[in-house]
Amino acid sequence: MDKDLKLRPRIKRLFSPAVMQAELLGGAAWLWVLMIGPSVKINLFTCFLTLSLACICWIQHTTTVFCIWRLLGIAYMLLLATGFFYLMDGDPEINIFALPLTITLAISSALLFVKFLDYLLSAVFVWLLTWLCWQEGVYGEIGIYVWIFCVASVCIGSVLNISYIKTLRAVLSLESKFRELAETDYLTSIPNRRAFMESFDSLIKGGESGYLIMLDIDNFKLINDRHGHEIGDRILCSMAACLRATSGSHCAGRIGGEEFGVLITGGDELTACDYILRLLETVRANFDPPYNYSCSAGMVRFSAASTMSEALSMADKSMYIAKRNGKDCAYFEGQEIVSFLFDDSKLKEKYPTETLSENTYQPDTQ
Repeated sequence: MDKDLKLRPRIKRLFSPAVMQAELLGGAAWLWVLMIGPSVKINLFTCFLTLSLACICWIQHTTTVFCIWRLLGIAYMLLLATGFFYLMDGDPEINIFALPLTITLAISSALLFVKFLDYLLSAVFVWLLTWLCWQEGVYGEIGIYVWIFCVASVCIGSVLNISYIKTLRAVLSLESKFRELAETDYLTSIPNRRAFMESFDSLIKGGESGYLIMLDIDNFKLINDRHGHEIGDRILCSMAACLRATSGSHCAGRIGGEEFGVLITGGDELTACDYILRLLETVRANFDPPYNYSCSAGMVRFSAASTMSEALSMADKSMYIAKRNGKDCAYFEGQEIVSFLFDDSKLKEKYPTETLSENTYQPDTQ
């Protein structure tokens, strides 16, 4: 079920152009019959049906809700078939075209429905209209063959629909797996640099504001040399686990080597500072000696006017300031985040003292 929900937007995106073209073609055929039919009279019903078909096309093209898009496709098919059979029922001379029209609709629409039940409902309705509008003697004594055509057309359409949808879903599922592999760091199973940068880029292009945090594991090369790459890999996985365990981030990923990045949305400085201090505390407590480790972090504010390169460069500079000032700490705008939180000139007016003391991590000074 979850996989189906993930595939729905992509299925709709793939099907929509073909469905729209088919519906426009059907609408054009309907208007053509209205104009050239010698015995066709344009009345209130035909005008209402034409307007309804146009409205369904427009709503289906603009809606973003998958279920509504599906139901409108069924409604269009039923209305179009009703219109054609209404015209045939009023003119015995063209009633002979009922059978080829029904077969055409039953088979050609098979590739335009994303659910077999949708197709089956439409095909059965079309054939039901055929029998209701049927006039005695149109096909003489070959009525038995009409039943054969009915069953055969629905069976052929069903096979086409099921096979096509099954193949499409399999292809989309494989594509999703390949995309996930391409955007996931193999070792840590969190987003890799490409996925992280795409997420960052989409936030900026979407007009979002927030905070970018760059983190670097302290003395990682020394840990690798002293304890081996296996321990180094375990530490990288541990760091990824800390990122997953610390709530409040929009996206977290491995940028490269021992560097990680975090995106926090919103303009609340206190929330961003609280997040990074909670993360550092989680990292400190994650491994027992002698494999315990720490990380240094730099944070920068970004907005819709920012560029990724500038934000990354500023966060990187703040991170290296933290490295030069003892490591195992975080810097924001040239100041250590712990002192930044309690700098009265910056946050005292915005946040009451009670809020800082209750909601913000404070290091043990004893």
